[in-house]
Amino acid sequence: MARETVLYEVSKTLEIVRVLDASVLNEYNESVRSAYNSDRARAVLSRFGEFKGELTGSNTFMLVHLQNAGLAKGRIATRADLEKALRFGLNLSGNYVNFGLALRTARDSYLLNDLLAKTLAGQLDKREVKIGEGKFIPISALGLREVPDSYYGLVFDLKDGAEVEDLSKQRWNYVKEEGLVGAYLVRGGDWYSNDRYLDSSSGNGRVVIVSGEATAKI
Repeated sequence: MARETVLYEVSKTLEIVRVLDASVLNEYNESVRSAYNSDRARAVLSRFGEFKGELTGSNTFMLVHLQNAGLAKGRIATRADLEKALRFGLNLSGNYVNFGLALRTARDSYLLNDLLAKTLAGQLDKREVKIGEGKFIPISALGLREVPDSYYGLVFDLKDGAEVEDLSKQRWNYVKEEGLVGAYLVRGGDWYSNDRYLDSSSGNGRVVIVSGEATAKI
C-alpha cells in the first residue's frame, strides 16, 4: 500500500506526492512558539503527532502555518493533486486529508466560526468577488493572523493575488449549506466540505505533500 507515488502523465516535471514524515515535527512546534503569542493560538496549531515515522493530525490552521513557515518540504497537496495521486495508487484509505476551506455564506450560525466567515467574506468583497453559491479557498491562498476576539485566537486572511473558485465546480459527497467549513478527503475517495470544527485534529489525519524536480519527457 503506497504512501508515496509519482504524479506523472505527460509533463516536463516529475512530481512526487507523499505523506509527510515526522522529521519536521520539532521544528514546526518551535516555529509555532516563536510566531504566535496567545496560548489559544498555540494550542490550535500544536496538534501534530507522530506514528511510525509519519506526521499525524491535521487541521486547516496547522496546514496554513506549515506551508507559510516554509517547513512543508514542498507544497500542500491540492484537491487536484490528491485526485491524481489516488489514481496513481497512493493509499489514504484509513486517513483524512485537509486541503482547504469552503465559504458558503458571509455569516455562520455556528458562532465559533462566524468571525472567521465574516473576515474572509469581507476580504472577498473588497476584491469584488461575490460569494454566490459558495467559494472554495485552497491552503495556498491563506494566511493566519492573531485576533483575541476569535475563539481560536486566529483568523484566516486571503493572501494578495489569492485565487478562489466556485464550490459548484467540484463534486462533494457531503456539504454544510452555510458558513465556513473545512474541506477534506476521507476514506480514500470521499470529498467533504462540512467540517465546522476547524481546530479539530485526530491521529488519523495526514499531511500530503507534492514536490518536484525538472526532468526530461519520456
